[in-house]
Amino acid sequence: MTMPKTVLRGLGLAALAIVAIVADRQFDLALKVQTLAGSVLQGAKATANTQMPAPAPLRSVRVIEPKAAAGRFGLTLPGRTVPIEQARLSGRANGIVAERRGEIGDRVKAGDVLVIIDAPEIRQQLDRAKAAVEQVKARLSLAEVTYGRAQELVPKKFLPEQARDDREANVSIAKADLAAAVAEVRRLEEVQGFQTIRAPFDGVIIERQVERGDRVNGDFGAAGSYFYNIARLEQLRIEIDVPQSVALKVKPGTPAKMTFAEMPGEQFDAKVVRTSRAINQTSGTMRAELVMDNPGLKLPAGLTGQVLLDIERDTPCVLVPGNALVVRQGQQFAAIADGQDKIVFRPVQISRDLGVEAEVCAGLTLSDRVIVSPNALLKAGDRVNVIKPVS
Repeated sequence: MTMPKTVLRGLGLAALAIVAIVADRQFDLALKVQTLAGSVLQGAKATANTQMPAPAPLRSVRVIEPKAAAGRFGLTLPGRTVPIEQARLSGRANGIVAERRGEIGDRVKAGDVLVIIDAPEIRQQLDRAKAAVEQVKARLSLAEVTYGRAQELVPKKFLPEQARDDREANVSIAKADLAAAVAEVRRLEEVQGFQTIRAPFDGVIIERQVERGDRVNGDFGAAGSYFYNIARLEQLRIEIDVPQSVALKVKPGTPAKMTFAEMPGEQFDAKVVRTSRAINQTSGTMRAELVMDNPGLKLPAGLTGQVLLDIERDTPCVLVPGNALVVRQGQQFAAIADGQDKIVFRPVQISRDLGVEAEVCAGLTLSDRVIVSPNALLKAGDRVNVIKPVS
């Protein structure tokens, strides 16, 4: 049966309408899906941005390379000159000062008489002791004669043996008495020798505390008093106190120069001759002595000045700015930027603090990149932006 054309045309229009409706719904659904997907993607991006913030910028640090320190270095310390040798002369005899010879500043020779003490008591005792020696000599002579006769008479039976033995004993006693008397004379002569005070060496009188007519006794020196203070000044000793940080480097033979504010432009050669080999626990220093020539006695003892020690290094050292070092837990550290631009805190040993610079003798090398004025917030392992020094 054949449908009429009008019916077929109507069915075709209906089919087209249905297809259009379905297509429109599918497009609407696709649009909604695309919109939803976009919303989900934006939400994911927002979530990702919230969970993973952008990394903080690196801290910038300025670095320097250490400089090599010289093989020798100078150390300036205050010093004071003292005589190379001095002696305070006092008496050991009782009496009155009869003479004094010499004033401050006078030069004397070894053996020169400076003081004579008049001691009449000693002189009288010595005279009696000498007389006693003569008496004992006479008694000894008589004892020897009588003993000799006894030796002749005993064999002839004119004298008993006991008498001979007694006379022999008298000889022995007289000899002992003579020895004692002679010893007393020598003692008194020695005491009398104390009445003359002589210079012990060539030198200069730098103090005098005696006047003619002064009464003195044997313990004059023990009381802290003395007649003269004699000093050798052709050479001078210099006393300095060396800090513990360089005590091991200052040794006998270390050269030095000394200057004085009173003598501008002049330097005097000296050298270390001895050290105390002990650190004073109060001052943290070691006493050292130097010697220098003093031709013409140009320099007085007791003069203070500056001693410049020329010290040889026993280990290589480097110089870095003082502000490149930090103290942590009582230890000195230097902040280093390693090959990966990461922070490394390295312990160092400072030999000398030079103010603007510090001398480091352990812990750093010439190739290290040392951070200047390291930030207190820097931590070991932090990566930094290294600013190299301008060459």
